[in-house]
Order: sequence, then C-alpha cells, then structure tokens
Amino acid sequence: MIIVTKKKILYTLGIITMFIFAYAITRYNVINSSKKEIQTIETVALPVENKVIVIDAGHGVPDEGAESSKRNNRSRK
Repeated sequence: MIIVTKKKILYTLGIITMFIFAYAITRYNVINSSKKEIQTIETVALPVENKVIVIDAGHGVPDEGAESSKRNNRSRK
C-alpha cells in the first residue's frame, strides 16, 4: 500500500522543479558558450633571479591578523 501525503507530493514537486531549473541553467550556459568568441591574450613571464617570493596564506582562526591603532581606538570609544 502506498500512502501519498501532501508533504510527499510537495517534496517530489520540489525535487522535479530543482532538476528542471538546473537543466535550464546548464542548457542556457551551453548554448551561450558556443556563441562566444574565444580570445587569447599574450603574456610575458620575466625570469626571477636573486629574489625571495613570499606567499601570505591570509589570516584566519586562531590568528585573525593585526589591527591598526586607529581601529582599536574607535572600538574603545
């Protein structure tokens, strides 16, 4: 015995709507990407000699980074 409730119908319609929406977006992007003209841009890579390259990974938890003294003074007022 299959029991169909309003909740199951709405859930099923939501899933079907989501797939239709995803298909429409994908189809739109495929059609428009074939119409676009592909452009290439030439770049120049310069040799790196006697240089130090430093990569800053950014700040996150627990080290949230430094703040300026002006910012600290504003937050204290």
